[in-house]
Amino acid sequence: MYWEKINSEKNTNASRREIDWVDKKFPRSDRIIKIRKILSLTSFVSTVLGISWAACYFMYARFELALVFVGLSLVGVLSYFASKKFNYILFVVIANSLLIVIAAISFYDTPLPYVPRSAHVFFLPLAMGVVFIFNQNDKYMGKVFPKICLLFFAAFGIGILDSIHLENSPPENIRMVGAYSNYIFSVLLLLCIIRIYRNDMNEKASLGLDLAQAVAKNEIVVHYQPQVDEQQRILGIEALVRWQHPERGLLSPDKFIPLAEESLLIREIGLEVLRQSCQLLNQWANDPVLKNKYIAVNVSPLQLDDDDFVAAVKQVILDAEVSPENIELELTESAQCVSMEDAKKKMQALQDFGVRWALDDFGAGFSSLGILSVLPVHRLKIDRQFVKEIEHSASSIKLLKKVLEISEVMGMTATVEGVENASQFKMLTGLGCKNFQGYLFGRPQSAETVTNAIKVNALSSFTS
Repeated sequence: MYWEKINSEKNTNASRREIDWVDKKFPRSDRIIKIRKILSLTSFVSTVLGISWAACYFMYARFELALVFVGLSLVGVLSYFASKKFNYILFVVIANSLLIVIAAISFYDTPLPYVPRSAHVFFLPLAMGVVFIFNQNDKYMGKVFPKICLLFFAAFGIGILDSIHLENSPPENIRMVGAYSNYIFSVLLLLCIIRIYRNDMNEKASLGLDLAQAVAKNEIVVHYQPQVDEQQRILGIEALVRWQHPERGLLSPDKFIPLAEESLLIREIGLEVLRQSCQLLNQWANDPVLKNKYIAVNVSPLQLDDDDFVAAVKQVILDAEVSPENIELELTESAQCVSMEDAKKKMQALQDFGVRWALDDFGAGFSSLGILSVLPVHRLKIDRQFVKEIEHSASSIKLLKKVLEISEVMGMTATVEGVENASQFKMLTGLGCKNFQGYLFGRPQSAETVTNAIKVNALSSFTS
């Protein structure tokens, strides 16, 4: 029982991280776009029905019924905000609020000889929407909640709950209007969700087949973005993956990395990115300007969870005949969903080999100080959200200062991501930041372009 509870909590946390983190990391992914559509539909239907029926029952002085529909309209408003800013807890609140509201309306909606009960049909699109949005490993929202919806639907549909008869049911002269309205809206909502879900499955299947062959067909493309110091001297670069799809053109990570992680193809793709980065380092090896520059390569938690990860990374580096000290592996903070003990062993093994480690997206929502003391991390990459907030938030400035202090105390280098303009750079240097990355210093670019940029940068730094 103990381990079942632990596994359940890990699965729920994984589902929470998937929703919160994927939206931050890949806000334009196909999955995120489709979830936004479902939330927008929920918002529209809940708001329209809630306001319309609340107004109707206020006119009939049936205030208890009106308040139920006011609650439905509020859920609609909440769904609108949820479609703009993803949050696991918010999704759970919306789903459970809809369950309660639909159940309450269904109890009031007692059947008449000539008017069937109809409010319970909304349990079907609610169940379907929840299945689409939540990870199936989430014990409650992914498995239990949809079953509760279906049980309520069946219980109200076959009349098991008819014995719970409420005397204050809606006025009989509007019951038939309500029945038509409920069936029409629920069926349309269900059809829309099924269409979104079906399109998603078809697209994922098609894209997945293409992605499985992407590495073999040399379609994986790596672009590089500079990382600089306070004098804007380029210290190294980060490898950023792209996919040159034969039909869709150059795809950003939003469009395929979530699918790659879901299908475990991320392991093969991640090694390909490392392979191309090592090849570039090999080309730099005899150039006095380039030979000491490093390349940072992202590592997915799923790669770290692979038993062959350490051996595979070592082999790629050895085959390229490059120095491990010029490789920096960036682990996203969502890696906390894997075993910390196992992660520590693998990271330590590669650090002993010479590879350095960075913790990416630090401060995005799930980071803890404990992870810094457990994992052998050399660099903290401070999430770009800090940069957006420090310009108008004194508390964010204080928090950033504390993060910089912590990194210094623990002997780590702190790199701030997402620096886009000179005013942000000036403010960050004033706060004590010394390492930066962002569009201000260069967008992701090809290997040839970034190589030339480093040489030009080195020359300008020397002459100045």
